Amino acid sequence: MCTLSYIPFNNSEYLFTSNRDERKSRASAFAPQLHEKNGVKFIAPIDGEALGTWLAASELGRVVCLLNGGFKRHIPTPPYKHSRGKVVLDATLANDINTYLDTYNFSNIEPFTLIVIDQKEGIEITQFVWDGNKGYKSNLNPNVPHIWSSATLYDSFQSDERKERFLNWLNTSDRLSKEILDVHELVDKGENEPFGLSMQRLEYCTVSTTQLKVSDSIVSMHYHDRLIQEKDNVSLPLIVLKHES
Repeated sequence: MCTLSYIPFNNSEYLFTSNRDERKSRASAFAPQLHEKNGVKFIAPIDGEALGTWLAASELGRVVCLLNGGFKRHIPTPPYKHSRGKVVLDATLANDINTYLDTYNFSNIEPFTLIVIDQKEGIEITQFVWDGNKGYKSNLNPNVPHIWSSATLYDSFQSDERKERFLNWLNTSDRLSKEILDVHELVDKGENEPFGLSMQRLEYCTVSTTQLKVSDSIVSMHYHDRLIQEKDNVSLPLIVLKHES
């Protein structure tokens, strides 16, 4: 998963849109379905090779997304302990995300950036970057938009440029969810062309776009397989456990 945007509507509703940029030769993913594990229901697409996922949303109000790479491009050194897709599933099902991130041994797992959003008394965003040696955890402001680009396919200059162009585009008017989806699906052809976040390179391209609309009562997932041009929609009611004051 290589480009992700977060757009808040208020203190309980937001839009989460992701582009998955992969090798053109990689097996297609399975469209999102309802899953259940350890007594928790969640919706997620499933990777066609490693059988993990890059994006999941649970009935407990947690949304998790993983981008390949940490702070900078790295040289892969397989074999690894397990795929990064397992990290997404483990984070989605963890009772407490901070305990999971603070105590799990991520050694010998390929670098990644994990974005976790919890829906409790409000929206809470946790960013966790594993650079292959050390984890870096931070809390992000849920009241402002964010965009992330994978370090494996975009260097720091490209990431900063995409962020600037996206936020400038976003600030020109109140954007509808369809407009956010459209800009994620438009191929980026340069500064003088209409702004887009999709990739089309010799070996890599945007293979799917997924958009989540999340409130404090339901999460709806729209999935577009860009290679075979199939679209799927699935929703999951939330049973958010709010803490008593």
